[in-house]
Amino acid sequence: MRRICLVGAGGIARIHAEVLGRMPDISVVAVADPRVSAAEALARLLPGARPVGSFEEALAAGGFDVAHVLTPPDTHAAIAMPLLEAGCDVLLEKPMAASREQCERLAEAAAASGAALGINQNFLFHPAFLALRRAVANGRRGRLRFVDCVYSVPLRQLSAGQLGHWMFAAPANILLEQAVHPLSQIAALLGSIEAVEAVPDAPQTLYEGRCFHAGWTISLRGPRASATLRFAVGEKFPLWQLTTICDDGAIVADMLGKRVHMLGRTRFADPIDGMVAPALSAAEMVAGGIANAGRYGASLLGLSKRNDAFFRSMQGSIAAFHGAPARFEADAAFGARLVGLCEEIAARLPVEKNRPVPPQAPATLSGHPDAAVLGGTGFIGRATVARLLQEGLSVAVMARGTEGLPPLFSGPRVRLLRGDIADAGAVAQAVAGAGAVINLAHGGGGADYAAIRAAMVGGAEVVARACLAAGTARLLHVGSIASLYLGPGAGPVTGATEPDPEAARRGDYARAKAECDLMLLGLHAQEGLPLVILRPGLVVGPGTSPFHSGIGFFNAEQHVIGWNRGHNPLPFVLADDVAAAILGALRAEQAVGRCYNLVGDVRPTAREYLAWLAEATNRPLRFHPKFPTTLLAEEGSKWVLKRVGGRRSPPPSRRDLLSRGLRAPFDCSDAKRDLGWAPVADPARFRKTAFAMGQ
Repeated sequence: MRRICLVGAGGIARIHAEVLGRMPDISVVAVADPRVSAAEALARLLPGARPVGSFEEALAAGGFDVAHVLTPPDTHAAIAMPLLEAGCDVLLEKPMAASREQCERLAEAAAASGAALGINQNFLFHPAFLALRRAVANGRRGRLRFVDCVYSVPLRQLSAGQLGHWMFAAPANILLEQAVHPLSQIAALLGSIEAVEAVPDAPQTLYEGRCFHAGWTISLRGPRASATLRFAVGEKFPLWQLTTICDDGAIVADMLGKRVHMLGRTRFADPIDGMVAPALSAAEMVAGGIANAGRYGASLLGLSKRNDAFFRSMQGSIAAFHGAPARFEADAAFGARLVGLCEEIAARLPVEKNRPVPPQAPATLSGHPDAAVLGGTGFIGRATVARLLQEGLSVAVMARGTEGLPPLFSGPRVRLLRGDIADAGAVAQAVAGAGAVINLAHGGGGADYAAIRAAMVGGAEVVARACLAAGTARLLHVGSIASLYLGPGAGPVTGATEPDPEAARRGDYARAKAECDLMLLGLHAQEGLPLVILRPGLVVGPGTSPFHSGIGFFNAEQHVIGWNRGHNPLPFVLADDVAAAILGALRAEQAVGRCYNLVGDVRPTAREYLAWLAEATNRPLRFHPKFPTTLLAEEGSKWVLKRVGGRRSPPPSRRDLLSRGLRAPFDCSDAKRDLGWAPVADPARFRKTAFAMGQ
């Protein structure tokens, strides 16, 4: 029985836990994380596991043979070193460490103690890559001559402006975080590889004084063949494809499509071969798609356990490490070579550009702020902080992440605090002494309604009670129009419109938003909470994607499935206009105890908005209209399949689908009157601002 300690309790740790839970002769005995609540939550899913606050505590207590280190890359060396020195086998999440030097020290420690050290390069075990390797190895296409790899994918953190992530801290980091995936596959095919040439794309400007190298074209050489890698993140169309060119054909692995097909010649003459060879390749692609659909359906119906390609790659990697640690392909030498290669590639940049990002300018406010902005680093938060500073006010900003922020969040009129609205102590510290509190933090989601309600309603109540305790002069709660019923028959909607009286029939998000408004209004009525509720509509502008779910849902950016026929005006509003309303609500005496909906004066239909976006981005975007009844039937079918498969989930709500169509007209004259609000009314100006991030 191998006894495991999971170091780190984030999202990837849950995948490790699920994989380990299916393996025989494996027992997770400890979960270590300084966020004790996260360690406790994960430990509850693992019978017999004890939560601890640090890996040092776990190591001192003993009782495990292997540690999975699942923490940020810049912490790998400091955590893994004492574990290896103690003789524990270690499986590190990729990359192995933050530098080649750190990797070499870890390898030396493992060799000295006799401990096994492996790197979870799980995409070596991706089903499509395994099929590619088998096809190359069987020799039916002849000897391998060349590998071409395209890794061109979106990057969620980049599009969301989450620039505090480690991958943005230095030019090599994005390579260590992302490029190690395709590089590991090329290295497995070719053996030890080196970069012959690496040409960076023009850098992207993230904000004034900070650039980011998102793309590279890299030539590689190995003992068996050569290769090229096109690496790019932050792209629109996702493509991850490896093509191995052999003497008598080629083998193509579509990593995201999870299938493999061959390119080759048949025995026929050219005119016939020109029909037969592509038909054979197409048949392989179709067969792969059908097999993928079958696996998905079997999992959905409960006929098989989770078997998506990513999970299977994690299963393969973790099982291979524990099955034969000494023969594990992604060992310390393999991981160190990949880290060294990433450093080598980054070194092709000019010296002045291959440097860590300079430290963030300090936020040095020492006295009480005029306003505390909770959740102030999101795109509405940034617009709000900018507007407050522009008006000469001082701000305390609380957010989950306070690193990698633009210069806006520095200087003598700003104070930064790291915290979450679920943490009463952090909230109390943030609101202490503030003249007003602006709550933009929604609290997060959850696996079911109880968890969602606890995060959203519970978090809002934590903020409200902290304001009552601190004697805050005014609390501005920024909610959402989702708390209202906005379907057919919902008459003109004003700030006085009540939250949906049938919220229990709505989706989890809308239901929680409605309950949140009611809870806060109750505190205002019963305990004198000095409350103003602002409900923005569909917020667009710099800092967020213009592909807004308010017009429909996107199976891909190019195709939007409408909530209805797409002919009714939609309640769009610019982030800067929301910030202006927040400023007005801080000053308006008559606003306390009232709710205001924030919908701008430019209200395109879904079809018009998408046409404008297509023009701004020069992309062929298509709107696919739907009837709500059709959507309900489709969602109902999915729900039935999930229930048959044993999954518990609430049934789809017709009321929620109708409300998402946003057919109700809005009257925001109260916000204009009381708050002195004047949202943008010029369509050309709206379009220029709304699509600033989509071009």
